[in-house]
Amino acid sequence: MTDKIVYFLRHGETVTNAAHVFAGQNDVPLNENGIAQAKAVAPLLAHIPFEKVYASDLQRAKHTAALALPNKECEYTAVIREIDVGSLVGKAVKDCIDAYGEPFLQCRKRFDYALFGGESREQLDARVADFMQLLEQSAHGVIGVVCHGGVIRSVARYILGDFNGLSAAENCSICKVLYKDGKWSLSKWNVTALL
Repeated sequence: MTDKIVYFLRHGETVTNAAHVFAGQNDVPLNENGIAQAKAVAPLLAHIPFEKVYASDLQRAKHTAALALPNKECEYTAVIREIDVGSLVGKAVKDCIDAYGEPFLQCRKRFDYALFGGESREQLDARVADFMQLLEQSAHGVIGVVCHGGVIRSVARYILGDFNGLSAAENCSICKVLYKDGKWSLSKWNVTALL
């Protein structure tokens, strides 16, 4: 196994992000601001000699990858899709608070949507653990991953054992992680380009 430097990039903003509406695994596109964010982050990544790039197979991640990493070939995978939020897809957070109250707030706090027919946090973490183990076995040393906020949060749990009060990954933010001597560490968190 070789040592790794992995750059996780959250996709750019979508209409649902801007409106505080649940998208989950619904295939929503980037909005104009998200397109601008993806273009703006490209110079921060241009100097990095990526050997392999993965992206979620949802269009917001694919489009972000195309704009932020132009001329880089991507392998698209459903393994790093956003958490499935079940029946909450298309619903505004505010409306969910009004409709479901405390049970919803607890689910949101735990990042666990099994109560609403979606994935549990454990199911998401298992998917992400499988992906991290794939990275560990990879022959590539410098890897890019374009994915979703929930996945990046799960990556932090995989590395740190908990989310440890880290801020949520912003749209088009970069998180850099290192794999050395069989151990992961977090190097940079939530790095964004200024628009």
